[in-house]
Amino acid sequence: MLSFALLFSPFFQTASLEAAEIPPRPLSLAEAVGIALENNVDLRVERENIRLQESAVLFERGQFDPILHLDARADKTVRESTSVIETGFIRTDQLEQENQRLSLGLNHRFGWGGDYDVTFSQARSSATLQQINPTFRGEPVLTFTQPLLRGFGREITQGPLRIARTQLQISQSVFRSQLMAIILEISDVYWDLIFQRENLKVQQQLLLAAEQLLELNRNKVQLGLLAPIEILVAEAGVASRVEGVVVAEKAIQDTEDLLRRLLNLPEQPISDPPPLLPTETPTDTRKEFEESALLATALRERPEIAQHQMELRNRALSIRIAENQLYPSFDLVGSVGLNGIGGSYDAELDQIESGDFYHWEAGVVLSFPLGNRSARANVQRAKSEWNQAALFKERTVQQITLETKEGLRRVETDYRRIESNRRARILAERQLSAGNERAALGLISSHDLLEFQTELADARGREIRAITDYNKALINLDRVTGLLLERFNIETVSAAGEKR
Repeated sequence: MLSFALLFSPFFQTASLEAAEIPPRPLSLAEAVGIALENNVDLRVERENIRLQESAVLFERGQFDPILHLDARADKTVRESTSVIETGFIRTDQLEQENQRLSLGLNHRFGWGGDYDVTFSQARSSATLQQINPTFRGEPVLTFTQPLLRGFGREITQGPLRIARTQLQISQSVFRSQLMAIILEISDVYWDLIFQRENLKVQQQLLLAAEQLLELNRNKVQLGLLAPIEILVAEAGVASRVEGVVVAEKAIQDTEDLLRRLLNLPEQPISDPPPLLPTETPTDTRKEFEESALLATALRERPEIAQHQMELRNRALSIRIAENQLYPSFDLVGSVGLNGIGGSYDAELDQIESGDFYHWEAGVVLSFPLGNRSARANVQRAKSEWNQAALFKERTVQQITLETKEGLRRVETDYRRIESNRRARILAERQLSAGNERAALGLISSHDLLEFQTELADARGREIRAITDYNKALINLDRVTGLLLERFNIETVSAAGEKR
């Protein structure tokens, strides 16, 4: 069996793309994939989506950050007295009062619901007729609120944070899907470029054969061994094959442009970029696969399955959060504090430290919306979203199963195409060899010989196409089974810091 690398070893090597003034750029498939993943615009968008989700996680974590609050105020009031009661025995027509207040506190939300606030308030006041003038007041106070029904529990309180973390994992899984889609696209175009370059060689060889036949016919006509019309037949064959070469060269340039767009090379010139020279040798070796093993691998490794599982987990948590909102708001509230008052700051602190002057408060607060239709609607919506997500997962499983089976059939079909087209090419070579012998004896016309040459070129082109399609099918099979990143040794990092 002839290998792909040797298939065109006797072919004429023309000074076409390789002999251009700009030297070609060698490019392996792994290098092409690496460049594309580094520069692809779609992947940059997905990376930004991951950063957005990371910001959402950070935002939800920030809901539990302690809050430091400070309140500092001062005021002064001067007004006319309107009563002897205000002035007493002091003869004055106006009253003055000054106040300075400072409050410093810390508020923190609990992870299981509720919050507390610790505040220390300090005030100084002075006023006409005030018995202790100036007066210093201080009050450290602890207040707390703890939901007992609605909003109670770590799962409910931290539900939005857990949902945001799962959404981040979903974004990373979507990024893996996007990676595989781009690798598949790059690979398809890369193998198409290999086909186009090999097809150009076939067309060049076909043109060379027609030119050799034209030269031979001219010599024979001069010797009187052929009718002059045979020269016209050969010239027509040359003209049609020139078109084949031109079309093949255009196909190469078009495919190179498409590959350059996918690679998004920052340093490449806009006009007259260097030709791309693929260095991979496609395989034509048969590979065996078991359908049941492929299906199990696909349902385990495809990122879409993980995405749906995480989405279902989020939807289930949303249901529990919504059901919690059906409960009445029943909160335990309380506060405890000390207070002190005196003519100086030290006197005030002495009273506070003594603990003789204090206050406390405890109670419950109950509220319940009559009808509670909004909460019931949210529960119904959350359950519908879970059902929808479950159906999406079921549909995805069916689609993955279909893609895996189709991918396996594609591999098997393309390999059978290689075998059948290889046999057709061998027979076409034998037919042309026999035709050359008969043409040398003058037993067939130039038209028949040109037909034999065309049939051989077509057979060679179909064989090349079958081989490149087989290599594309192998990569597609890795994609549908979720193993494409492993094939190219590409690792991604999950939200938990795990490499995949």
